[in-house]
Amino acid sequence: MKKTDSKFRQWRRSRPFWAGICTLASGLLILFPPYASLKFGDIVVSLNTLTGLSAMVIGVLLVSCGLSFWTRQEFRLPAGIVTLLLSLAAIVTANLGSFLIGTLLGLVGAALGIAWTPKARERRAVRETVPEESSARPVGYAGGHA
Repeated sequence: MKKTDSKFRQWRRSRPFWAGICTLASGLLILFPPYASLKFGDIVVSLNTLTGLSAMVIGVLLVSCGLSFWTRQEFRLPAGIVTLLLSLAAIVTANLGSFLIGTLLGLVGAALGIAWTPKARERRAVRETVPEESSARPVGYAGGHA
């Protein structure tokens, strides 16, 4: 169990994992309301409107951006920008961005995806593997004061 946990942790840390989670959740939340119908006794509540097509397009594109955060880290910047624009467009075109929850998750996912950098992770890994030298000074070091 420990080996698989370590492999998953390594995989998760090598990509913008939480950006993908937020973006996937946003896409699924935007996809859900136009096609769902709630039943309260004999009353059926449905949001079948013309926004169903735009919600489907925006939701599918957000899901694909979320998956691209996980599979192709080098596309994190374009995917983040597309996620940002689609989340904002969903406010107007897809039932208020799935009642603003989908839009907020999309904006958080876009911000996390754009802000993530692989170099900080690599520097931290190198820092953890290189032992620190406590009192060793380079050759020719004269000290701090002249």
